[in-house]
Amino acid sequence: MLKEILELTTQKGINLKEVYNVVRNESDLTKVEIAEKTNLKFSTCARLIEELVEIGLLYESGEAHSSGGRKAKKYAITSTTNYVVGIDISRTFSKVLLMTLDLNPIEEQRFEMNETSTPDVMIKFYINTIHTMLKKNGIEESSLLGIGISAIGPLDTKNGIIKKPLHFPASGWEDIPIVDRVKEYFDTEVVLDYGENSALSAEQRQGAAKSDSSIFHINKGVGIRLGIMLNGEILRPRGGDKGGAFGQGHMVVDIHGRKCTCGNYGCMNAYSTIPALVKEVKNHLKRGADSVIHDQVDNVSEVSFSHIVSAIEEKDQLCEQIVKDTAYYSGTGLANLITIFHPSKIILSGPMYRELKLFYDMSIETAMNRYKKLFPDLEVTFTQGELGENAAAIGAGGIVLDYLLSV
Repeated sequence: MLKEILELTTQKGINLKEVYNVVRNESDLTKVEIAEKTNLKFSTCARLIEELVEIGLLYESGEAHSSGGRKAKKYAITSTTNYVVGIDISRTFSKVLLMTLDLNPIEEQRFEMNETSTPDVMIKFYINTIHTMLKKNGIEESSLLGIGISAIGPLDTKNGIIKKPLHFPASGWEDIPIVDRVKEYFDTEVVLDYGENSALSAEQRQGAAKSDSSIFHINKGVGIRLGIMLNGEILRPRGGDKGGAFGQGHMVVDIHGRKCTCGNYGCMNAYSTIPALVKEVKNHLKRGADSVIHDQVDNVSEVSFSHIVSAIEEKDQLCEQIVKDTAYYSGTGLANLITIFHPSKIILSGPMYRELKLFYDMSIETAMNRYKKLFPDLEVTFTQGELGENAAAIGAGGIVLDYLLSV
């Protein structure tokens, strides 16, 4: 039934979608509260709510507190009338989530990305996984409302194309029409967006930033991805896809520093990413520095991020010092962003923050030491988020719903 509502183009249809969307975004509202948020007349709003209840898209979820008189009913969406899928494509893994309309995962499947993870292999994996999940859970394909895809940029989101991502372990990911390829197998809406935006959207909708409207979401791993929300709206570069994603990884933190892959010197990418960290550790080991890593590998060229994580757990002094130095640049970049935008919350995600507590703590300490000198009363909360590596896939499902309910 929700599909039929989405196809309506009359004013009543538009109003029905608006009422439904308000309740989807903020459950347990009364008729008065819904009318206020939609700017509809109370009588009109009440009729629309009753119609949505009658056809099973909304239900009475409880009663509001009352100091006297009849208690007002509260409403929520019926989350199992349809379903959505979220796909996250990162450099290290891909994830597929089957979700209810309130974006609660029913089932998930994870796939490690390696040198065999070409577009043909992965798209086949996505398609087969979705079919298997639907069948396993007794869900008709006609009940699948949409598929959201979050991916590493640069992207052409308008035309649904992954353009030319860097550092993918497999070749062939240039100019992939991912939306059209998926649509070949499913008669449903498919939407593509940047992973940093979908993860930010998910954390703001149902994760660590539910009460915030000015948020950063920073993912640090092989690269650096930045999502920005100001006053409740996700910020996008001027020019849309022509402007690409926000390039926090190319914020200069040392004008006389290391050369970056972009050709400039002193970019964040050259200091606080997994490749930069591994390279710095290797350089010290090659010069004869003492470290427990020597006991883990036969050749310095074999050193990986996991070796560094393990060494930190063993209190290895070399790796601890290099991670602290790396965190200094990370914290400097954070301080720059804070002094410009004054966010209320910053979500620090990705393997650099999740797997290296020392890096996470030192980045925050450096950022606070720097921005507090200028804005001593500015309070910024730091968190690793609540949704973990599922954030981008959950957000992708939410973004496709946002798209369907806005057209």
